Amino acid sequence: MSGLALAVVLAAAPLTLDEVLVAADRAFPALQAARADADAAEGELLAAQGGFDPVARVRGLSIPLGGYPSTRLDAVVEQPTPLWGAGLFAGYRYGQGAFPVYYGERATNTGGELRAGASVPLLRNGSTDRRRTALGRAEAEAQGQRESVMAQRLEVRRAATARWVDWVAAGRRLAIARAVLGLAQARDAGLAERAAVGDLPPIDRTDNLRAVLQREGAVVAARRQLEHAALELSLYLRDEVGQPVTPAEERLPEGFARPGEASVRPSLEALWAARPDVRRLGLVREQLTLERRLAENQQLPGLDVSLAVTKDFGAGDAKLDKTEVEAGLSFEFPLPNRLARGKARSASGALLRVLEQERLLRDRAAVEVGDAESALGAARERVRLAGRELEVATELERAEWHRFELGEGNLLFVNLREVARAEAAVREVDALADFHKAEAAFRAATAAPLP
Repeated sequence: MSGLALAVVLAAAPLTLDEVLVAADRAFPALQAARADADAAEGELLAAQGGFDPVARVRGLSIPLGGYPSTRLDAVVEQPTPLWGAGLFAGYRYGQGAFPVYYGERATNTGGELRAGASVPLLRNGSTDRRRTALGRAEAEAQGQRESVMAQRLEVRRAATARWVDWVAAGRRLAIARAVLGLAQARDAGLAERAAVGDLPPIDRTDNLRAVLQREGAVVAARRQLEHAALELSLYLRDEVGQPVTPAEERLPEGFARPGEASVRPSLEALWAARPDVRRLGLVREQLTLERRLAENQQLPGLDVSLAVTKDFGAGDAKLDKTEVEAGLSFEFPLPNRLARGKARSASGALLRVLEQERLLRDRAAVEVGDAESALGAARERVRLAGRELEVATELERAEWHRFELGEGNLLFVNLREVARAEAAVREVDALADFHKAEAAFRAATAAPLP
């Protein structure tokens, strides 16, 4: 088969729901926007992780002329850690020349001075600090945005399924309208012959012409519905570059699959664990909990201990040859500490608000699943009843045709039976469409796993 022939075959192949879902997942703008938000959150997470990057500082100074000619160099690397807020440092200092008495500590031996140490907060900034809070919030936000992408995927799949179902249903309604029109058109030639030989009153053929015109109008209306459904579907059916693709009528499937086994409703615990919107709000709660914990910690006094070790190398002052250990203690307490107390109160209020929102969201999720399950059960029953109605209407139409051919009936009753069967067929299509929409809504409400 040539490439052109293969392309024609593929173009005319029935448009499956899976094809629509894959296209929507790849290029639907709202989903792409959610993924961009997730990528931005990953960038914020990287920035928050940068709060624990080591920092190197180097400063050099030379005084070639003056009362105290000297040369100095100071280099230090500082490393903040998430371990109880401890900070580590290591550095090198070099100082040679003449220094005033009050700056005598600037002098080092000829090999310079190495130093290292640590500072540990005991109260404020101990159990938590701004760096760790920012990192925790960024991690929760990144995960939350991933949950938002999942929630958007669920909604896009539900909506795309509904639009595909609408398009297929519109195609089936058009096929039914064309079929019932074809019956009236095919019957017209025979009625004309019978009326011409006096075997049938001319008014019967006139009534059939009325039926033809009426059914032609129904075909026009059904075609418009199909065109509208195709345009709506094109929002989700997109090509490789993301442009909408309006499906051709030739790609309509034969119809809908019949209902399968009933879906199982998950437990509330499983539902809350599966719903991305519930998990997303739980992550917001986690962020506010971190903020409140930080605000409460900032109300404590600042009490830090530090330890440093220094050692000079090379020739010079004998006192500098000895290893020096320095221990320090600092205390700080702002009065009346309204900033920290205000932040703690604000964070507590925001956390309480989110807890209530989370409770409402869980209740709403349970209601949504219950309603979706009810709609699915009702749609399944409607499909069964509509199928049975179509069988009865078809049987009545055949019987009426048989009576008409035997001369015991009339054309009016034939038309009525044909219309009744067509309406029954449309109701079956509507019932099947509602079932597949309800099934998609149930899967979205229960956050069924996505491929």
